[in-house]
Amino acid sequence: MRYYKITCPRGHCGIGQYTDIVFAIRAANLLEAMDKAKRMPGVKHTRGIISGKEISFEEFQEMRRVSAYERCARAAW
Repeated sequence: MRYYKITCPRGHCGIGQYTDIVFAIRAANLLEAMDKAKRMPGVKHTRGIISGKEISFEEFQEMRRVSAYERCARAAW
């Protein structure tokens, strides 16, 4: 398994509006990771994935310490 950092548009900000949310996902390849990210709660399904890249296990662990939704809320402040 490999580790990926996937950036998705998060919904409920108005028509055509969104904020970014970043998920740390473990998957066999980038396409599988992007597919998993699209199914996460709060992700806008009308837009595509913004970006995705492979990360190290250490980065993955660091990102998983705090929920993606919590990181997103902190960044908004």
